[in-house]
Amino acid sequence: MKKLISGISAFITVAMLIAPMSAFADTTIKPDSDNMPNPKPGTAGTTVEFTVDPAYTVTIPAKVTLEKGEDGTYSNSGTLSASDVKLAEGKEIVVTLTSASKFNMQTSATAEYKLPYTAEGAFGKITDKTAGGIVAKFATLTAKQEVPVTFTTDETPTYAGSYSDPVVFTLEVKDIATE
Repeated sequence: MKKLISGISAFITVAMLIAPMSAFADTTIKPDSDNMPNPKPGTAGTTVEFTVDPAYTVTIPAKVTLEKGEDGTYSNSGTLSASDVKLAEGKEIVVTLTSASKFNMQTSATAEYKLPYTAEGAFGKITDKTAGGIVAKFATLTAKQEVPVTFTTDETPTYAGSYSDPVVFTLEVKDIATE
């Protein structure tokens, strides 16, 4: 038993000698021996630091149901919101909106008729339906920020049915654009 304990102790001692060690030295200020008995005051510096990680909560509408207007087109808005936004200085959240169908609704995946529609956010209507566009930007702010996004059909529907199109909201943290 003594050999086992001695062996374990020897192994731990060797492992401690091999393990990398870090040493941090404090700054020491000593009196200037040339000016005794009245030494000059000494000074030294230190760094105080901590890290705050970026954080935010962005909420997008689960569904937006369009309603018929007097002109026969359909329209309605959903709200994007952001809260507790904490980003690095000079950064903002940029929200873009795209549609795989290039902003065309259908009654089914096999339907030939496609009902075009437009999305409009804080930066106007999305005019490039192939690439999509920016609908909102959110800055560092703990208070809740809200931006409506409005969807409107471009024409009166030709056929009856339940139209839909999934859209994709993409969030990116970017440098604040100077426009």
